[in-house]
Amino acid sequence: MHFSNDQYIIVAIFVLIVLGILLFLRKKPPLKYKKVQNLFTASERKFYFALQRAVGDRYLIFAKVRAADLLLPISAKDRSRWRSAFNKVACKHFDYVLCDEGLDIIAAIELDDASHARADRIERDRFIEWACKSAKLPLIRIKTAKHYDTKELRSTILRAVGQR
Repeated sequence: MHFSNDQYIIVAIFVLIVLGILLFLRKKPPLKYKKVQNLFTASERKFYFALQRAVGDRYLIFAKVRAADLLLPISAKDRSRWRSAFNKVACKHFDYVLCDEGLDIIAAIELDDASHARADRIERDRFIEWACKSAKLPLIRIKTAKHYDTKELRSTILRAVGQR
């Protein structure tokens, strides 16, 4: 069997196309990571220390906790509906979470800076407030400040969780 020059060209083009597709689809090496220098922004750090002074004797304080670790959708027969509801909380986090000595969750705290005035954040905040309310999880919203009054912060938190 003898191929013509045109047939060789067609086969060569086909091989080049297949090789091109394989090169395009081949797995790319994963991106490397870099270590973040600080867990908190300056504002979050300042509030953390104020929170520690206010309720650190009463509660354990956890930071940047994934919302899905505190809120789960109620079981549903429709698995895709459950997954959709789970995905709504999976990528969100609470700034701080208070737990008792037995590590039972007492409340979540959101530190509200200027970014919470953006339309996308307002929508996110409304959803999180609704989710917390439906789960009966106290959500305490605190506006960022230059200084925090320890007694006032303690009072606000204890009132929100129904203690004195």
